[in-house]
Amino acid sequence: MYLKRGYPLNNFQTVVYNTLQWFIIVVCLPILIPFALLQSKRKQTFFKRLGFQKIPEYQKSVWVHALSVGEVLSAFPIIEAMREKWPNKPIVFSASTLSGYEMAQNIRNQVNEIIYYPYDIIFSARWVTQKVNPSLFVLVESDIWPNFLTYLYRKKIPSILLNARLSKESYKGYRLLRWFMQPALLTFSGICTQSKIQKRRFETFDINSSKICVSGNVKFDQKRHQISQNEMEALKKESGLTGTTPVIVAGSTHAGEEKILIEVFFKLIKQYSNLKMIIVPRDPNRAKDVLAICSSHQLSASLYSQQKRIENILIVDQMGILGKLYALAHIAFVGGSMIPEGGHNPLEPASVAKPVVFGADMHDFPEVSRRMINEGAAFQVQDSNELFRIFCVLLDNTNLANQCGNIGLRIVKDSQGAVQKSINFMVNYL
Repeated sequence: MYLKRGYPLNNFQTVVYNTLQWFIIVVCLPILIPFALLQSKRKQTFFKRLGFQKIPEYQKSVWVHALSVGEVLSAFPIIEAMREKWPNKPIVFSASTLSGYEMAQNIRNQVNEIIYYPYDIIFSARWVTQKVNPSLFVLVESDIWPNFLTYLYRKKIPSILLNARLSKESYKGYRLLRWFMQPALLTFSGICTQSKIQKRRFETFDINSSKICVSGNVKFDQKRHQISQNEMEALKKESGLTGTTPVIVAGSTHAGEEKILIEVFFKLIKQYSNLKMIIVPRDPNRAKDVLAICSSHQLSASLYSQQKRIENILIVDQMGILGKLYALAHIAFVGGSMIPEGGHNPLEPASVAKPVVFGADMHDFPEVSRRMINEGAAFQVQDSNELFRIFCVLLDNTNLANQCGNIGLRIVKDSQGAVQKSINFMVNYL
């Protein structure tokens, strides 16, 4: 069954959008080509996103797209549920970034193909879509592009936006570019939002409320990192930890945050001499930069790939193990929050019953972070002094730390079910 569809870019809007796009491309071409060829990350994605990638031709596949690492992780439980619901349906998964593409390799056994999402250039969008030949396109959270969605609409290919959200900044930007973005949003056959607040934001773009389902946040449904007692003991032994060694795990950190964390740690070990810290940069290629910061403070640090044993600080230079490492933590710090990056997923440490600390900027997880603060599962700090103080409080009061972790775990369990609601919604389009 089809709900009422929206309206794509009209011919005039299409001409204006693509004229502006090509003007920018031509003007920036002397910069774009060297940028694409000299940076290793761009070199691996640039031409593939133009459309120059080998893609087998499929018949009536389901195409699931996620922008980067965070969105790819959100998509994992959706893919698992899709495979269970439609075991014989071809599933093609795409990501826009190299890190997202690499993370997607973890679900290679559940999908038929993993590709790069095309740039929003007409010929790229058309060529890749013709190869994938989807009967349904599913976009996870964000990465909304007018040319691509308009092409799907005109080909009568239904598209669903799952786990949808518009941060305050995105919402302002979409309203500023309303002339282009409203037609793109209206092409969606259906939208599953994370909350009622998000539903109201989408409705301001004249999207019929019957097309919008409040499904909840699928991040609550991500598989918990279940580690047995034996595995935990082996992990501790490998890291050189005893049962009483306090550990702070700082996950998904960005440039600028590690310096703050290391300076705070330097102050902490004067009071807690056996304290350890594990830092997991969002980009593992930055691990050596973090190592240099540790050296400048005369702290003993090592890279995870070279030595798993923790002296003072262990810096993780590989992807996909943060959830396991959170299980080692006495306190979890969520990165991307002490600097203006919007914050990362606080549910991951909460799902293994850890007290959570993050900085002032959590605009990518507003409802979740607010609820965790209000119910006592998390603490928000404004600067390094507050970060130092809350670390001291949690290190001194084990009962409080355990209580916070248990509250966080309850919040995660109580909020599950978004994936099943999303699947039930999608059934209408297949």
